[in-house]
Parts: sequence; structure tokens; C-alpha cells
Amino acid sequence: MKNKHTELRINVKSDDDIHVERGESEAWHVTRGGHRTPVGSYRLRDHAMAFARAVAFNRHVEMVVHDINGRITRYQRASLTYPICLD
Repeated sequence: MKNKHTELRINVKSDDDIHVERGESEAWHVTRGGHRTPVGSYRLRDHAMAFARAVAFNRHVEMVVHDINGRITRYQRASLTYPICLD
């Protein structure tokens, strides 16, 4: 039963969660859950994730990453860390 609840929650966009999604222009966009306008756009997925991680950590919300194959990965705030450097 717990897994079923988790699967349903993954498909729901919270207004607070920070999302990383690939846009039509091939850029990676960082958006707040219920909004379409990106708060940041990056050429590299890692850079978008680093920005999203910092925003989610600061706002005490989760980060949700949508990969190019449609898979969704949700990161809880407690698991968010900062990279030492960006390549």
C-alpha cells in the first residue's frame, strides 16, 4: 500500500517543489511546481540540478528531476547536498 501512495505522489506537482525538466529548446529548465515560467535555464543538466538543489534546500522543499526518458526522481530536502565544483 505504501508503494502505491508513493507512485501517486510522484505524479502530483506541488506548488512548492522545484522541478528540473528538459525544454523544447534542449535547455534544462528549473521551475516551481505549479508554474510554467522557468526560474532558471541551463545548457547542462548538472548545472540545472545544482541550481535546483540550492533553491530546494533553501526553501525546505523537494527537488523533482524529469529525465529525457520520462522517468521522475524525487529528492527529499534532507538528501540535497551542494557540489564542490561544476565542470
